[in-house]
Amino acid sequence: MSREREQQRREGTAPHARVRRREAGRTWTGVRPFRQAGGLRLVPPPDKPLPSLPGNSLPPGATARKRGAPCWLSLASGDAQAAKEFYARVLGWCHVPLLGAQGRVRSLALRAGAPVGSISQATCDLGVSAGWIPYFGVDHVDATVGRLRERGATVAVGPLSTETGRLAVAAGPQEAVFGLRQRAPDHRWKVGAGPVARLELHTRDIFAAAYFYGDVLDWAGTSGDCCEVEYARGQIEVRDGLGTVAAFRDAAPPGWHPCFRVADVDMAAVSAVGWGGRVVAPPVGPRNRREAVLADPEGNAFMVTAN
Repeated sequence: MSREREQQRREGTAPHARVRRREAGRTWTGVRPFRQAGGLRLVPPPDKPLPSLPGNSLPPGATARKRGAPCWLSLASGDAQAAKEFYARVLGWCHVPLLGAQGRVRSLALRAGAPVGSISQATCDLGVSAGWIPYFGVDHVDATVGRLRERGATVAVGPLSTETGRLAVAAGPQEAVFGLRQRAPDHRWKVGAGPVARLELHTRDIFAAAYFYGDVLDWAGTSGDCCEVEYARGQIEVRDGLGTVAAFRDAAPPGWHPCFRVADVDMAAVSAVGWGGRVVAPPVGPRNRREAVLADPEGNAFMVTAN
C-alpha cells in the first residue's frame, strides 16, 4: 500500500474503511464502504499514544472533551417530583434544586457528590415525557441544527440561549431524542468513571445511525479534536480519546438509554418494582459485571450496572 493510501486509510478519507471486528475470540478485518464526506474516523491503533490534555486550560476536576462527545444528561419528566422520589429510592441519588421557570420543578441529581444529570418538568414541545436525553457538545449549535434539518430530523426545542450557551433538542432516527449544547452545564460531569457508566443507542440499524450522528456531530472531522468510531464486539463504539462514551446496539426498546452505576443490581431491580417502575430485562451476569434494564413509573428505560 502506498504511503498516500495508508494516510487516507488512517484519516478515514479513503473510499473504504477497514473495520476491525472481534467475534468469539477471533480477530478479522472486514471492509465496509462509506461516503467520503461523512465517513467514520477509526480509532488509532493501540500502540499510538493518546493526545495529551491541555495543562491549565480547564477548571479543577474537569476533563478535556472531544468535539461531539456527550457533555450532559437530563430527564424531562411528566411529574418531576415523583421522578426525583423514584430515583432517590431506587438508585440512591440526592437532589439539589436548580433555578427554573416559575412553577417548573428542576433539580441536579448527585450520587456520592458526583453529578448524574438534571431532572425537570417536561415542556409541551417534548410531550408528557421525553425520557432521558443525552446532550452532545458542539462548537456551533445553530449550524448543527441546520445539518439536522437537512437530514429530515425534527428539532423540538431551540436553538435557544441559556446560561451555558446555545442549546437545542432534536429527534433522530427512530425518534431517539438527544440534545446539543455549546458548553457543559457542569464541568465535573463525565461518562465512564462516575455514576454514568455509559450511554447506549438502541436501534435497528447501527450503521445507519452511526452515519447520521457522525455527519451531524462531525465525528468524521480531520482536526483530531473530534470523537472516533469503531465497530467492535458487534456494536458501534464512540470514543473520546480516553475511553468509550457511547455505543450503538441492535437492541430494544429503541432510543438513547443511560447506564447508571449501583451498589447492588438485584436490589435496584426489586426496589424499582416496589416504587412503581418495572424490570424490562432481569439482572444477568456475574456479581461484579451484573446488569439489568429497568424503567421508571413513566416508562423511561435505563440500565444499571454493578459498581
